[in-house]
Amino acid sequence: MNLKNLFLLMPWALVIAVTACRQNGPKALAIPNTTANKLTVKNMQADLGVLWAAIKEMHPAYGIYTSADSLQRAYNQAYGAIDRPLTETEFISSIYPFLCRLKCGHTQLRHSEGYKKTGADKEPHLPFEVLVRDHHAWVTTHQTDKLNTGDEILSMNNIPAAQIIDHGADLYCADGKGQTFKELFLSEYDGFEDACYKYYHWKGPYHINIKTQAGVVKNLVLDTASNNTSIQPKPVDNFAGWAEAKNTGNLPLLFLKNKSTAYFKATTFQYDDTTLYKEVFKQIHQQGTKNQVLDLRHNTGGDIRIAIRLLSYLADAPFHIVKEMKSRIPDPAANSFEKYFDTSRTASFKTGFEPGNKESSWYHIGVKPIFGKLYGALPLAMANHYNGNLLVLIDGATFSSAALFTAALKAQCKNATFIGRETAGAEEGCNGGTLQHLTLPNTHIVVEFPWMRLDAFAKNPLYARGIIPKYAVLYTPLDVVTKNDPDLKKALSLIGN
Repeated sequence: MNLKNLFLLMPWALVIAVTACRQNGPKALAIPNTTANKLTVKNMQADLGVLWAAIKEMHPAYGIYTSADSLQRAYNQAYGAIDRPLTETEFISSIYPFLCRLKCGHTQLRHSEGYKKTGADKEPHLPFEVLVRDHHAWVTTHQTDKLNTGDEILSMNNIPAAQIIDHGADLYCADGKGQTFKELFLSEYDGFEDACYKYYHWKGPYHINIKTQAGVVKNLVLDTASNNTSIQPKPVDNFAGWAEAKNTGNLPLLFLKNKSTAYFKATTFQYDDTTLYKEVFKQIHQQGTKNQVLDLRHNTGGDIRIAIRLLSYLADAPFHIVKEMKSRIPDPAANSFEKYFDTSRTASFKTGFEPGNKESSWYHIGVKPIFGKLYGALPLAMANHYNGNLLVLIDGATFSSAALFTAALKAQCKNATFIGRETAGAEEGCNGGTLQHLTLPNTHIVVEFPWMRLDAFAKNPLYARGIIPKYAVLYTPLDVVTKNDPDLKKALSLIGN
């Protein structure tokens, strides 16, 4: 799967903690290596300076997870490394490690609006995919019979796999100090392959050192992937014995036959979901459901008002979604870089939000009536509120407003049990509110740039970490290949017990 499909871009700039996404992203391919297609050192350094100045003035992540001194050193290193003309893709790759030091998953880089691929944009692909965890990489699918699912990649071209993983992790920003999103990016969205090509510039053949599941160490020489699809095991039917409900649109709802157990997948929060939630919870109530599996995996966020609606069916009592929304400057719309920000998003900010008083070192941001209610106790759903056992599936792509929802649910629903892997979004909160686009004036690279900080409604969150599940579940390479769902199986085992 191409990285550009990782997130869904919400179309309205008033979305709180909008999903971090882009249509081209760091997965975009290299353009021809000619002087005409390259950016000058002067322009790149100037634009990096603009970005750094904007970060220091108003970025809500500045100094939270990485000290100002450490960020300055990272900037100096990135600035000094720009010593020759680069393509857009090379420039983006060169400054991502610096940007990643902010530890903000809502801050990402995009190609310039006029960027166009050419016939030379074909990137060599590895003849295998990987599952990354704890600085190890195992083969999942593959296009060569020299490999088997479950083989561990020890090194490539004499570079240890852990080192490749480190460089791949610097090709996309993430919240805080959690690693699950980085591992998911490396595994599912070609981040490991990106490191091989965009950092090491390997085009094959690849000299690979592996360890088989039997413990045998082998040295192999593999070429780039062909168009042939390898034979894979038959996928597992995770919902054998389940009946699918009707009239729930794009939100899957299933009931386990002969049992009062439901499975509901809450996808990225979108505007039509409010009506669908009414139907989903009506059916859950009609079925007499006692155990609900709520699947928040790969829910990358969306409109926080829709998250509020979902939480209204699950919280124990009138609830909160965030404690505070704040900015580092008095009015985010009045900043030194106004002319570089998207004017339509600025106008939307002014329509929905209003600057408030200074509190400590931050400025409070309020919401106008057109936005709706965000602060204070929010009401429960008037009909079909769910009070039964709740098993919540989370993973390294539960992000943004979905992570805010998860933190609030954990704090305000005593029947909720969390299963899976640490969320991508930090439990203590995230940056968002208005996800602006800062267009750098010389290279025209676009920076996704959040304006505000949202403090989650959480109890005793771990600093810089996501929501940690009570029951951690680890996937095997075979699970990935067969699409087996050990998270769901763990939930069902808990229900059975």
